Amino acid sequence: MVQRSEMKAENEAKVQALLQDMELFPVDDATADIYGMLKAGLLAKYGPKEKAARQKTKIERLGFSDNDLWIAAIAKCRDFIVVSADASFERMKDVAGLRVERWWSPELDRADR
Repeated sequence: MVQRSEMKAENEAKVQALLQDMELFPVDDATADIYGMLKAGLLAKYGPKEKAARQKTKIERLGFSDNDLWIAAIAKCRDFIVVSADASFERMKDVAGLRVERWWSPELDRADR
């Protein structure tokens, strides 16, 4: 959205400052293996019981995004805790033993109003 903003230079500087404090974690072989096991586990638990139907099922139809699966795989590989209000991570926790914490939820925010 920086490129579409009216204050491109200022917003670009803010993004660069934020990125300087972040550590990026590449997708390595171990992460890719965990991703595959996580995806297979989610399909087995939440997908159709028939193998042929399960093989044709897209993970998105079960309520999971590939990006979230990669986040979970990196977290699992590095023994991190995922902090998210996204319910899909809670569902992944059952399959992968993923450590998830919720520090905020929309319900709590609405209750404060």
